Amino acid sequence: MRRRPFIVALFLILASPHWCATASAEAMRFRVQPEASDVTFRATSRLMNAEGKFQRVSGEVVVDPKDLTTAKITLSIEAGSIDTGIGMRDSHLRSEDFLDVKRFPYITFESERVEATGRRASVFGRLTVHGVTREIAVPVEVDVTGIALVATGEFVVDRHDYGLTYKSFINPIGNDVRVIFTFRARSS
Repeated sequence: MRRRPFIVALFLILASPHWCATASAEAMRFRVQPEASDVTFRATSRLMNAEGKFQRVSGEVVVDPKDLTTAKITLSIEAGSIDTGIGMRDSHLRSEDFLDVKRFPYITFESERVEATGRRASVFGRLTVHGVTREIAVPVEVDVTGIALVATGEFVVDRHDYGLTYKSFINPIGNDVRVIFTFRARSS
């Protein structure tokens, strides 16, 4: 009679790794498609507002398509890929006055948690710009299937929070920068 509890316990111990693997098998890995994704920004100034985009972005999302709260997101943007359509302004934005791309070549985001209702989510994580990391909350709308993921949203950052404190007497620059994004990713 004592063997039966031992056998049941042994079976549960041996079966539990298989059960855990099955439970976590729902998570899928999606790789961001740089050519199909956009990260744009809008900033204000007295003489001429700046609008532009970053040309090179990469990242991945690991998520159970049935439960957005399981998402783990990592994104990387090459800061030197900034493009406003005005070469002289782009060079200035890459310089030590702004992004200082020689010292800080990447802008990164790493999620910490996700709260979701339906297709809408709030992604909480760490944004690093110009070597400064701050926690932010990003509202996102997500479409996810077994083969593709599309995430869109926008948020505002205060450039001073990231050590971007350049001032111009002639052309004062606003503190708020609006970031608008669409990430398209494929399962891998």
